[in-house]
Amino acid sequence: MLKKILHVLVGVLGISVCFIGSALSAEAVLVGMNTPVTGAAAGEAVYFMKAAKLAEKHANAAGYNIKLLIQDNQSTNPGALAALNKSIEQDHIFALLGPIKSTQVLAISDRVKQTELPTLIGGTNVNLTQQGNPWLFRCRPDDSIVVKVMLKYIKEDMGLTKIAVLHDADAFGTGGADLIDDLAPKAGLTVVKREKYTTKDKDYTAQLLAFRVAGAEVMIHYGTNAEDVAVCQRQYRQLGLRYAYLGSPSSAVKDTIHLAGKAAEGILAIADATPGGSPEYTAYSEAYKKEYGEEMDAWAAWNYDALMILAKAIHEVGPDRGKVREAILNLRDYRGVLGTYSFSPNGDGRHSACVVEVKKGQPVLKKVVTVE
Repeated sequence: MLKKILHVLVGVLGISVCFIGSALSAEAVLVGMNTPVTGAAAGEAVYFMKAAKLAEKHANAAGYNIKLLIQDNQSTNPGALAALNKSIEQDHIFALLGPIKSTQVLAISDRVKQTELPTLIGGTNVNLTQQGNPWLFRCRPDDSIVVKVMLKYIKEDMGLTKIAVLHDADAFGTGGADLIDDLAPKAGLTVVKREKYTTKDKDYTAQLLAFRVAGAEVMIHYGTNAEDVAVCQRQYRQLGLRYAYLGSPSSAVKDTIHLAGKAAEGILAIADATPGGSPEYTAYSEAYKKEYGEEMDAWAAWNYDALMILAKAIHEVGPDRGKVREAILNLRDYRGVLGTYSFSPNGDGRHSACVVEVKKGQPVLKKVVTVE
Protein backbone atom coordinates (compact mmCIF):
# COMPACT_ATOMS: atom_id res chain seq x y z
CA MET A 1 0.00 0.00 0.00
CA LEU A 2 2.78 2.46 0.93
CA LYS A 3 4.56 1.85 -2.37
CA LYS A 4 1.35 2.45 -4.34
CA ILE A 5 0.59 5.67 -2.47
CA LEU A 6 4.13 6.98 -2.85
CA HIS A 7 4.26 6.25 -6.56
CA VAL A 8 1.17 8.45 -7.04
CA LEU A 9 2.34 11.21 -4.71
CA VAL A 10 5.94 11.52 -5.82
CA GLY A 11 5.64 10.25 -9.37
CA VAL A 12 5.09 13.84 -10.45
CA LEU A 13 8.57 14.64 -9.16
CA GLY A 14 10.12 12.62 -11.97
CA ILE A 15 12.37 10.54 -9.73
CA SER A 16 12.71 6.94 -8.68
CA VAL A 17 11.13 5.86 -5.40
CA CYS A 18 13.63 4.18 -3.09
CA PHE A 19 12.33 2.26 -0.09
CA ILE A 20 15.44 0.51 1.17
CA GLY A 21 19.01 1.70 1.09
CA SER A 22 18.19 5.14 -0.30
CA ALA A 23 21.25 6.97 -1.59
CA LEU A 24 20.86 10.05 0.59
CA SER A 25 23.42 12.80 0.86
CA ALA A 26 25.50 12.96 4.04
CA GLU A 27 23.87 16.16 5.24
CA ALA A 28 20.14 16.71 5.37
CA VAL A 29 18.58 19.78 3.74
CA LEU A 30 17.17 21.65 6.72
CA VAL A 31 13.70 23.12 6.25
CA GLY A 32 12.17 25.26 8.97
CA MET A 33 8.47 25.35 9.78
CA ASN A 34 6.95 28.52 11.28
CA THR A 35 3.62 27.50 12.82
CA PRO A 36 1.42 28.20 15.91
CA VAL A 37 2.23 25.32 18.25
CA THR A 38 0.77 27.43 21.07
CA GLY A 39 -1.64 30.36 21.25
CA ALA A 40 -5.01 31.11 19.68
CA ALA A 41 -4.39 29.13 16.48
CA ALA A 42 -2.70 26.10 18.06
CA GLY A 43 -5.60 23.81 17.15
CA GLU A 44 -5.01 24.16 13.42
CA ALA A 45 -1.24 23.74 13.75
CA VAL A 46 -1.71 20.12 14.85
CA TYR A 47 -2.93 19.33 11.33
CA PHE A 48 -0.33 21.55 9.65
CA MET A 49 2.48 19.69 11.38
CA LYS A 50 1.02 16.28 10.56
CA ALA A 51 0.77 17.21 6.87
CA ALA A 52 4.34 18.53 6.81
CA LYS A 53 5.75 15.52 8.64
CA LEU A 54 4.01 13.20 6.19
CA ALA A 55 5.62 15.11 3.31
CA GLU A 56 9.00 14.81 5.03
CA LYS A 57 8.50 11.04 5.32
CA HIS A 58 7.44 10.65 1.69
CA ALA A 59 10.21 12.89 0.36
CA ASN A 60 12.84 10.89 2.22
CA ALA A 61 11.33 7.59 1.08
CA ALA A 62 11.68 8.95 -2.45
CA GLY A 63 15.42 9.42 -2.02
CA TYR A 64 15.76 12.86 -0.48
CA ASN A 65 17.33 13.75 2.83
CA ILE A 66 15.14 16.52 4.22
CA LYS A 67 14.86 17.37 7.90
CA LEU A 68 11.92 19.42 9.15
CA LEU A 69 12.68 21.72 12.10
CA ILE A 70 9.58 23.24 13.72
CA GLN A 71 9.55 26.54 15.60
CA ASP A 72 6.50 27.83 17.49
CA ASN A 73 5.31 31.26 16.36
CA GLN A 74 2.91 31.41 19.34
CA SER A 75 0.06 32.60 17.08
CA THR A 76 1.43 36.16 17.06
CA ASN A 77 3.29 38.44 14.68
CA PRO A 78 6.24 39.05 17.07
CA GLY A 79 6.29 35.32 17.72
CA ALA A 80 6.53 34.61 14.00
CA LEU A 81 9.58 36.84 13.65
CA ALA A 82 11.20 35.39 16.77
CA ALA A 83 10.59 31.86 15.47
CA LEU A 84 12.12 32.77 12.11
CA ASN A 85 15.22 34.19 13.78
CA LYS A 86 15.63 30.97 15.76
CA SER A 87 15.25 28.96 12.55
CA ILE A 88 17.94 31.03 10.83
CA GLU A 89 20.41 31.57 13.66
CA GLN A 90 20.05 28.34 15.63
CA ASP A 91 18.74 25.77 13.15
CA HIS A 92 20.61 27.16 10.12
CA ILE A 93 17.76 26.32 7.76
CA PHE A 94 18.02 26.31 3.96
CA ALA A 95 14.34 27.12 3.31
CA LEU A 96 11.13 27.77 5.22
CA LEU A 97 7.60 26.43 5.37
CA GLY A 98 6.03 29.71 6.44
CA PRO A 99 2.84 30.76 8.25
CA ILE A 100 -0.74 30.63 7.03
CA LYS A 101 -1.68 33.90 8.74
CA SER A 102 -1.08 36.85 6.44
CA THR A 103 -0.10 39.23 9.25
CA GLN A 104 2.57 36.77 10.34
CA VAL A 105 3.88 36.51 6.79
CA LEU A 106 4.11 40.30 6.68
CA ALA A 107 5.95 40.26 10.00
CA ILE A 108 8.69 38.00 8.64
CA SER A 109 8.80 39.23 5.05
CA ASP A 110 11.65 41.72 5.41
CA ARG A 111 13.81 39.17 7.22
CA VAL A 112 13.05 36.56 4.56
CA LYS A 113 14.07 39.00 1.85
CA GLN A 114 17.20 40.06 3.73
CA THR A 115 18.40 36.47 4.11
CA GLU A 116 17.22 35.36 0.63
CA LEU A 117 15.35 32.46 2.17
CA PRO A 118 13.00 30.45 -0.10
CA THR A 119 9.72 30.60 1.84
CA LEU A 120 6.51 28.83 0.91
CA ILE A 121 3.45 30.40 2.55
CA GLY A 122 -0.25 29.84 3.10
CA GLY A 123 -1.25 33.47 3.77
CA THR A 124 -3.87 34.72 1.32
CA ASN A 125 -3.71 38.53 1.61
CA VAL A 126 -3.31 39.78 -1.96
CA ASN A 127 -0.50 42.17 -1.06
CA LEU A 128 1.88 39.50 0.25
CA THR A 129 3.24 38.72 -3.20
CA GLN A 130 2.88 42.27 -4.53
CA GLN A 131 5.51 44.02 -2.40
CA GLY A 132 8.67 43.08 -4.22
CA ASN A 133 9.83 40.15 -2.10
CA PRO A 134 11.10 37.55 -4.61
CA TRP A 135 11.49 34.84 -1.94
CA LEU A 136 7.81 34.30 -1.09
CA PHE A 137 5.84 31.55 -2.86
CA ARG A 138 2.13 31.21 -2.13
CA CYS A 139 0.61 27.73 -2.16
CA ARG A 140 -3.05 28.70 -1.69
CA PRO A 141 -5.45 30.89 -3.70
CA ASP A 142 -5.18 34.53 -2.66
CA ASP A 143 -8.14 36.44 -1.25
CA SER A 144 -9.01 38.11 -4.55
CA ILE A 145 -9.54 34.67 -6.08
CA VAL A 146 -11.54 33.49 -3.06
CA VAL A 147 -13.82 36.54 -3.13
CA LYS A 148 -14.38 36.30 -6.88
CA VAL A 149 -15.29 32.63 -6.48
CA MET A 150 -17.73 33.50 -3.68
CA LEU A 151 -19.45 36.23 -5.66
CA LYS A 152 -19.65 34.18 -8.83
CA TYR A 153 -21.17 31.24 -6.96
CA ILE A 154 -23.69 33.44 -5.11
CA LYS A 155 -24.89 35.04 -8.34
CA GLU A 156 -24.78 32.15 -10.80
CA ASP A 157 -25.49 29.11 -8.62
CA MET A 158 -27.47 30.45 -5.66
CA GLY A 159 -29.31 33.11 -7.66
CA LEU A 160 -28.96 35.67 -4.83
CA THR A 161 -27.98 39.34 -4.92
CA LYS A 162 -28.17 40.80 -1.37
CA ILE A 163 -25.05 40.10 0.70
CA ALA A 164 -24.18 40.68 4.35
CA VAL A 165 -20.53 40.52 5.40
CA LEU A 166 -19.29 39.38 8.81
CA HIS A 167 -15.54 39.53 9.32
CA ASP A 168 -12.79 39.32 11.89
CA ALA A 169 -11.39 42.79 12.58
CA ASP A 170 -7.85 41.52 11.95
CA ALA A 171 -5.97 42.13 8.70
CA PHE A 172 -7.18 38.90 7.10
CA GLY A 173 -10.87 39.47 7.81
CA THR A 174 -10.78 43.18 7.03
CA GLY A 175 -8.88 42.60 3.81
CA GLY A 176 -11.43 40.03 2.66
CA ALA A 177 -14.36 42.28 3.54
CA ASP A 178 -12.77 45.21 1.70
CA LEU A 179 -12.42 43.06 -1.41
CA ILE A 180 -16.09 42.08 -1.19
CA ASP A 181 -17.09 45.76 -0.91
CA ASP A 182 -15.00 46.52 -3.98
CA LEU A 183 -15.90 43.56 -6.18
CA ALA A 184 -19.57 42.91 -5.32
CA PRO A 185 -20.99 45.90 -7.26
CA LYS A 186 -18.89 44.92 -10.28
CA ALA A 187 -20.50 41.48 -10.12
CA GLY A 188 -24.00 42.95 -9.92
CA LEU A 189 -24.42 42.21 -6.19
CA THR A 190 -25.26 44.50 -3.27
CA VAL A 191 -23.67 44.52 0.19
CA VAL A 192 -26.64 45.43 2.43
CA LYS A 193 -24.73 45.29 5.73
CA ARG A 194 -21.17 44.83 6.99
CA GLU A 195 -20.26 43.95 10.58
CA LYS A 196 -17.01 42.98 12.30
CA TYR A 197 -15.90 41.22 15.47
CA THR A 198 -12.70 40.73 17.45
CA THR A 199 -10.83 37.45 17.90
CA LYS A 200 -12.24 35.43 20.82
CA ASP A 201 -15.57 37.30 20.89
CA LYS A 202 -18.30 35.06 22.28
CA ASP A 203 -21.51 36.78 21.16
CA TYR A 204 -22.39 37.44 17.52
CA THR A 205 -26.13 37.83 18.07
CA ALA A 206 -26.29 41.57 17.33
CA GLN A 207 -24.43 41.25 14.04
CA LEU A 208 -26.40 38.21 12.90
CA LEU A 209 -29.77 39.82 13.69
CA ALA A 210 -28.72 43.07 12.00
CA PHE A 211 -28.24 41.13 8.76
CA ARG A 212 -31.82 39.85 8.94
CA VAL A 213 -33.15 43.37 9.47
CA ALA A 214 -31.08 44.59 6.49
CA GLY A 215 -32.73 42.02 4.22
CA ALA A 216 -29.66 39.89 3.54
CA GLU A 217 -30.14 36.79 1.40
CA VAL A 218 -26.70 35.37 2.14
CA MET A 219 -23.98 36.10 4.68
CA ILE A 220 -20.32 35.85 3.77
CA HIS A 221 -18.27 35.08 6.86
CA TYR A 222 -14.61 36.03 6.51
CA GLY A 223 -13.26 34.46 9.69
CA THR A 224 -9.73 33.73 10.86
CA ASN A 225 -9.74 31.35 13.84
CA ALA A 226 -11.68 28.10 14.02
CA GLU A 227 -12.95 28.71 17.57
CA ASP A 228 -14.55 32.04 16.64
CA VAL A 229 -16.08 30.67 13.46
CA ALA A 230 -17.56 27.69 15.29
CA VAL A 231 -19.19 29.90 17.93
CA CYS A 232 -20.69 32.04 15.18
CA GLN A 233 -22.04 28.98 13.37
CA ARG A 234 -23.72 27.70 16.52
CA GLN A 235 -25.40 31.07 17.15
CA TYR A 236 -26.42 31.34 13.50
CA ARG A 237 -28.27 28.03 13.89
CA GLN A 238 -29.71 28.88 17.31
CA LEU A 239 -31.27 32.07 15.95
CA GLY A 240 -32.98 30.14 13.14
CA LEU A 241 -31.85 32.64 10.52
CA ARG A 242 -33.11 32.10 6.99
CA TYR A 243 -30.36 33.76 5.02
CA ALA A 244 -27.69 31.44 3.61
CA TYR A 245 -24.17 31.09 5.00
CA LEU A 246 -21.03 31.06 2.82
CA GLY A 247 -17.70 31.15 4.63
CA SER A 248 -14.03 31.64 3.91
CA PRO A 249 -11.87 28.47 4.16
CA SER A 250 -11.88 28.54 7.98
CA SER A 251 -15.62 27.76 7.94
CA ALA A 252 -15.16 24.17 6.81
CA VAL A 253 -11.83 23.10 8.28
CA LYS A 254 -11.63 20.05 10.52
CA ASP A 255 -11.22 22.01 13.75
CA THR A 256 -14.21 24.27 13.03
CA ILE A 257 -16.46 21.35 12.12
CA HIS A 258 -15.47 19.53 15.32
CA LEU A 259 -16.11 22.58 17.51
CA ALA A 260 -19.36 23.58 15.78
CA GLY A 261 -20.81 20.06 15.84
CA LYS A 262 -24.28 19.79 14.31
CA ALA A 263 -24.32 23.54 13.62
CA ALA A 264 -21.78 23.01 10.83
CA GLU A 265 -24.10 20.73 8.87
CA GLY A 266 -25.17 22.37 5.62
CA ILE A 267 -22.66 25.21 5.91
CA LEU A 268 -21.21 26.36 2.59
CA ALA A 269 -17.59 27.43 2.41
CA ILE A 270 -14.68 27.98 0.10
CA ALA A 271 -12.01 25.28 0.20
CA ASP A 272 -8.53 25.08 -1.27
CA ALA A 273 -8.93 21.46 -2.30
CA THR A 274 -11.24 19.36 -4.42
CA PRO A 275 -12.34 16.56 -2.07
CA GLY A 276 -11.77 13.26 -3.88
CA GLY A 277 -11.23 15.15 -7.10
CA SER A 278 -7.87 13.73 -8.16
CA PRO A 279 -5.63 10.65 -7.74
CA GLU A 280 -3.22 12.84 -5.76
CA TYR A 281 -5.93 13.89 -3.31
CA THR A 282 -7.17 10.33 -2.88
CA ALA A 283 -3.68 8.92 -2.40
CA TYR A 284 -2.79 11.57 0.14
CA SER A 285 -6.05 11.02 2.01
CA GLU A 286 -5.34 7.28 2.24
CA ALA A 287 -1.74 7.86 3.30
CA TYR A 288 -2.78 10.37 5.97
CA LYS A 289 -5.39 8.03 7.42
CA LYS A 290 -2.90 5.16 7.45
CA GLU A 291 -0.27 7.32 9.15
CA TYR A 292 -2.44 9.02 11.77
CA GLY A 293 -5.60 6.91 12.06
CA GLU A 294 -7.88 9.84 11.22
CA GLU A 295 -9.32 11.72 8.26
CA MET A 296 -7.19 14.40 6.66
CA ASP A 297 -7.83 18.12 7.04
CA ALA A 298 -7.87 19.55 3.52
CA TRP A 299 -7.02 23.06 4.73
CA ALA A 300 -3.73 21.78 6.15
CA ALA A 301 -2.67 19.90 3.03
CA TRP A 302 -0.99 22.95 1.50
CA ASN A 303 1.87 22.20 3.90
CA TYR A 304 2.31 18.82 2.23
CA ASP A 305 2.25 20.30 -1.27
CA ALA A 306 4.65 23.09 -0.30
CA LEU A 307 7.28 20.73 1.08
CA MET A 308 6.99 18.40 -1.92
CA ILE A 309 7.32 21.35 -4.33
CA LEU A 310 10.42 22.44 -2.46
CA ALA A 311 11.77 18.87 -2.66
CA LYS A 312 11.21 18.84 -6.41
CA ALA A 313 13.09 22.12 -6.83
CA ILE A 314 16.04 20.95 -4.72
CA HIS A 315 16.16 17.67 -6.66
CA GLU A 316 16.34 19.54 -9.94
CA VAL A 317 18.98 22.15 -9.11
CA GLY A 318 20.61 21.20 -5.80
CA PRO A 319 20.69 23.14 -2.50
CA ASP A 320 21.36 26.52 -4.10
CA ARG A 321 18.83 29.12 -2.95
CA GLY A 322 18.90 31.23 -6.09
CA LYS A 323 18.50 28.21 -8.35
CA VAL A 324 15.74 26.78 -6.16
CA ARG A 325 13.88 30.09 -6.42
CA GLU A 326 14.04 29.96 -10.22
CA ALA A 327 13.00 26.29 -10.28
CA ILE A 328 9.85 27.06 -8.24
CA LEU A 329 8.96 30.03 -10.45
CA ASN A 330 9.38 27.86 -13.54
CA LEU A 331 7.11 25.12 -12.18
CA ARG A 332 4.14 24.51 -14.47
CA ASP A 333 1.09 22.26 -14.09
CA TYR A 334 2.38 20.49 -10.98
CA ARG A 335 -0.40 18.22 -9.73
CA GLY A 336 -0.50 18.42 -5.95
CA VAL A 337 -3.00 17.30 -3.35
CA LEU A 338 -4.90 20.60 -3.51
CA GLY A 339 -4.86 20.91 -7.29
CA THR A 340 -2.63 22.20 -10.05
CA TYR A 341 0.22 24.63 -9.36
CA SER A 342 1.77 27.00 -11.89
CA PHE A 343 3.68 29.88 -10.34
CA SER A 344 3.30 33.41 -11.67
CA PRO A 345 6.36 35.73 -11.71
CA ASN A 346 5.32 37.26 -8.37
CA GLY A 347 5.11 33.87 -6.63
CA ASP A 348 1.42 32.90 -6.73
CA GLY A 349 0.88 29.20 -7.36
CA ARG A 350 -2.91 28.62 -7.31
CA HIS A 351 -5.64 30.21 -9.43
CA SER A 352 -8.89 28.40 -8.56
CA ALA A 353 -10.93 27.40 -5.50
CA CYS A 354 -13.79 25.08 -4.57
CA VAL A 355 -17.19 25.53 -2.99
CA VAL A 356 -17.98 22.79 -0.47
CA GLU A 357 -20.89 21.89 1.79
CA VAL A 358 -20.44 20.25 5.19
CA LYS A 359 -22.27 16.91 5.23
CA LYS A 360 -21.98 14.38 8.04
CA GLY A 361 -18.99 16.20 9.42
CA GLN A 362 -17.04 16.34 6.15
CA PRO A 363 -16.66 19.02 3.44
CA VAL A 364 -18.23 17.70 0.24
CA LEU A 365 -17.50 19.28 -3.13
CA LYS A 366 -20.26 21.24 -4.78
CA LYS A 367 -18.30 23.01 -7.53
CA VAL A 368 -14.80 23.91 -8.67
CA VAL A 369 -14.73 27.57 -9.73
CA THR A 370 -11.94 29.13 -11.78
CA VAL A 371 -11.76 32.92 -12.11
CA GLU A 372 -9.51 35.34 -13.93
